[in-house]
Amino acid sequence: MKKREKIIIIVVLVMVLAIIGVSYAAFRFMGEGQRANTITTGSITMTYTESSNTISLNGALPTTDATGKKRLTDGEYFDFTVSSNIVGDVNINYEISAKDVTTSERKIDGSNIKLYLTRLTDDGEEELMTPETYNEESSENTYTGRPSGEMSLYTSSMNSSESNRYRLRMWVDEDYNPQGDGGNLQFSVQINVNGKDGEKGSDVPLTTQKILEDNELQEEKTNMFNYASNGVQYDPNDEEDGMSDSNPEYAISGVYASEDEDGISYYYRGAVTNNNVQFGEYTSDYYVYNYRSNWFQSLEACQEYNSSCSESNRVKLASAGDKMYWKIVRVNGDGSLRLIYNGTSVTHPEFPDDKDISTSNSVGISPYNLEYNDPKYAGYTYDNGTDSFIKKEVDTWYKNALGNTIYDSKIIEGRFCSDSSGYKPASEYGFSGVDGINIFASFDRLGQALASYAKPNNPTLKCPSTSESYGGSYRLKAGLITVDELVLAGENLMVVSNSYLNIVSDGSMLAYWSMTPAFFDGGTAYVWNEGDYLDGVGVASDGAVRPVINVTTENGFTSGDGTASSPYTIS
Repeated sequence: MKKREKIIIIVVLVMVLAIIGVSYAAFRFMGEGQRANTITTGSITMTYTESSNTISLNGALPTTDATGKKRLTDGEYFDFTVSSNIVGDVNINYEISAKDVTTSERKIDGSNIKLYLTRLTDDGEEELMTPETYNEESSENTYTGRPSGEMSLYTSSMNSSESNRYRLRMWVDEDYNPQGDGGNLQFSVQINVNGKDGEKGSDVPLTTQKILEDNELQEEKTNMFNYASNGVQYDPNDEEDGMSDSNPEYAISGVYASEDEDGISYYYRGAVTNNNVQFGEYTSDYYVYNYRSNWFQSLEACQEYNSSCSESNRVKLASAGDKMYWKIVRVNGDGSLRLIYNGTSVTHPEFPDDKDISTSNSVGISPYNLEYNDPKYAGYTYDNGTDSFIKKEVDTWYKNALGNTIYDSKIIEGRFCSDSSGYKPASEYGFSGVDGINIFASFDRLGQALASYAKPNNPTLKCPSTSESYGGSYRLKAGLITVDELVLAGENLMVVSNSYLNIVSDGSMLAYWSMTPAFFDGGTAYVWNEGDYLDGVGVASDGAVRPVINVTTENGFTSGDGTASSPYTIS
C-alpha cells in the first residue's frame, strides 16, 4: 500500500475540569472551565459542563474498593460532561487525566489514594477503569496531547457530535493505616481533559503506516466469520465428522479493518507470518510454581489452588535477559498496538505430555476461577469488582515481569472486555435442542453453527454494555484476548484452523483462556477457550495464560519486518 502522507492539524484542548482534595478532614472541590476551537477543516467545540454535586466528605477514612465504587450520597461523587459539536471531516482524540497539585506540607502519598471513573448511561454506570492508585505516566501521549507527569484515567475519541457523562469517585485505600500519621493529611488532584483534532484517518501512527505498507488491506467477505480462516466451518448435521467441506473462497489471510470504540482498527487474520514483535525482556530470573501440571505466578496462588503447594514447587520459567515475543492481534483505533504474549522465542515446539510451558507461548496454566457454580464466575471480575483467579494471575505476571521495568511506560491502560451481556436461555435466542442452557450474547454472535446459521456470526470490537454485576468493560495494563478477537483472527467453533494463534495442527495444542463468558450449563460457568479449536470450557478447568497488552508506539518500530527471522522491534 502506498505510504499515506500525514496531514496533522492540531488544536490542543486542555480543560481544567475539577480539583478534588482529600484529607481526613474533608474532600474539597473547586474549579471549572470550558474551551472551544474552530479550525479550517471544520468546526469542533469540546465543552466541559459540571454538575451541581461535589465531592465533599468529612472524616474520610480508608475504605474498600467495593464501598468506594458504590458511593452515591451527596459529597461522595462528582459528575461532569464532555460534549462535542463536530462539523466536517474531523475528529477529536481526547484523554481524561489526573494531576497531583497538592500544596500542603501535610500530604498523604498518592499511592494511598484510589481513583475510579465511570460513564453514565441510560442503563446505569459503565466502568471505564478499575479502582487504581494514583500513578503518573512517565511519557506523554502524543495521540491525545496528554503531557507526561499525569495519571491517565480514560482515552477515547469523538468523530461526530455527541455528549458523554462521567462520574468520578476518589477515596483513601483500605490498606492505608492512619495511626501515627498525625491527621489532617491532604492530597489534591487536578482533573484535565486533553484533546487533539485532525482529519479523520489522516493522523496515522508510524507503526500503523508500516503495517499497512507491509500488508495490502483486505476487504471482509459476506458471512466470512461463519468460517475459520482455512475455509472450514462446523456443520452439526454432518454425522461423519461435523465439518463441512472446505470452501476455498473463505480460506483467506491478511490484514482487515473494523471499527472499535476509538476508531478504525486493523486486525490480522489467518496464517499470517509477519505479525511478530519483540518487546520487553525478563530483567531477572522469573519463577513460577508448578503443581500437578499447573503453573502459578505466586506461592499464594498455588496454595489457594491446593494447600499442599510449597517452595519445593518453585521452578524457573525464564532467565534474566530472555526477550519477550508477541503477536500483533490488531492496531487499536487509538493507534496503539494490541499484542498477545508469544513466549521467549518466535516459534515453539508442540507441548509435551507434562505440559511444560517453559518453552511455550504461555506464562502459566491455571483455572479461570476456583468457584464455578454461578454464571458470575465466568466474569473477569464478579460481585462488582472481585478479581477472578485468572485476573489475579495476569496481574501478578505483569507486575513482576513488566510493571517495575522501563517497559511499563510504553504500555497503556487499554480497553478490555469481558462481555457478560445478554444472559438468558438459549431457546430465547432461537437455539433448539439446548434446553436448560443459558448463554451470553457472545454465543449468539459467534455460535451460530448450533443454530444452523440462522444469522451470520458477527464479531465486534465494541464492548456491549451489561447490567450484570460481573464482567464488563475495563481499562487495564494487561488482560486476555476476547472471543471476538479470536474469531476475527480466524478461529471458529469446533474447527481446527490455520490462524497465527493456532500454533499446532495435530491436536496437541494446550488450550488457553479468553476473557469472554460463553454459557452456563449443568451448574457450571463456561468461558470461551482456544485450543485445537474454539469452544466453551468450564471455569474450574485448567487453561493456559497468554497475557495481552496495549503498547503505544508513536515513534514507530525501530527495526524488523514482522517475520520470524526479523520481528518488529519496539524500543
